[in-house]
This record gives sequence, structure tokens and C-alpha cells, in this order.
Amino acid sequence: MKIDIVVFDGMDELDAVGPLSVLRRAGFDVQLVGTSTQVTCAYGLTMQADGKPRDDADVVVFPGGGWVSKAPKGARAEVEADRWRGLIEATSQRGAILTSVCTGAMILASAGVLKGRRATTHHNAWPDLEAAGAILVKQRVVDDGELISAGGVTSGIDLALHLVERFKGAEAANAIADNLEYRAATSAC
Repeated sequence: MKIDIVVFDGMDELDAVGPLSVLRRAGFDVQLVGTSTQVTCAYGLTMQADGKPRDDADVVVFPGGGWVSKAPKGARAEVEADRWRGLIEATSQRGAILTSVCTGAMILASAGVLKGRRATTHHNAWPDLEAAGAILVKQRVVDDGELISAGGVTSGIDLALHLVERFKGAEAANAIADNLEYRAATSAC
């Protein structure tokens, strides 16, 4: 299984690093992908992208960051630049899974894929998600088929464990959670 984690300037580091760690432990082919080879995250961490988004990724993860604070870089800036619409539309059209961590949901919403669909995001962005036409579900992880969202910065680990459970089973997800000494805050809906 190929999983792309989108990276961009101003994103929250944990939104990408948490899922990356869990998903690589599970043995998935995970890459950090972006429009540039190097990004500077919200709290100064510099990340090197493995490459451009793959046309055949089975899952694409969109992190958040900077939405609530209206930072000059981050999810809001990515939405304003309309940088990811083509990738989101192509991923959706081929039936691959689109996921988001925290305010990464607003990037998905900007492309219209969350309209009329169940989703979540950071609690301070709930009104924005509803205004974009999503059906807000106040849960940690919301699985709506080929659209999966996770609310809050640390929820990226929950999202990744949910993906492991969905594709490799509960035993595999529990083994990784045990190894990380991590227990999910709530179950997915």
C-alpha cells in the first residue's frame, strides 16, 4: 500500500511525523510529498520531501497547521493558493482514500470533497468546516469510506492506527500502539 503524506511550509510537524512513524512501523510504503523538496514547519522543523505526490498512492494524508491562528504559512495559505485541488480531485476520482489531520480537513473542504460528508477537524475550526458544507462529527477520527478525518494535532497517531486497523487488522494496530505505549483517546465512528 502506497501512502503519501503531503508536506508544506507552516504545517504542524506532529500532523505528519505522528502518522509517518505509525504507518512505516506497519510496513506501508510511506512518502513525504510536496511541491518543493524542503519545507519549514510551524515550529521550525525542516523536512525533506521524498518527492512529488504519486499518481498511484492508495492513501493521501493532508496535515494542518496555522488555520486557527491565520498564520501566513500553513493550511490556510495552502487553501488560498489552491495548490492541492488537482491532487485531491484526482485522488477522489480514482477512488483512493483522502485523509486529514487537524485543520488539514480545511484543505480537503476547499476542494469540495467534504460537502455533505461526515468529517472532523480541530475544535476551533468546527464552524469553518460546517460552513464549508461538511457534516461535523465531534469525534477523534471520522471514517466516511474513502474520506477519513482526525480532529486535533495529536490525532494523527489515531488516524494512522485507524488505517493500520482498517488494512492490516486490529491485532497489527494494537501491536503498534503497544510498542509506542499509546492508547487512542476514542474509537473511530
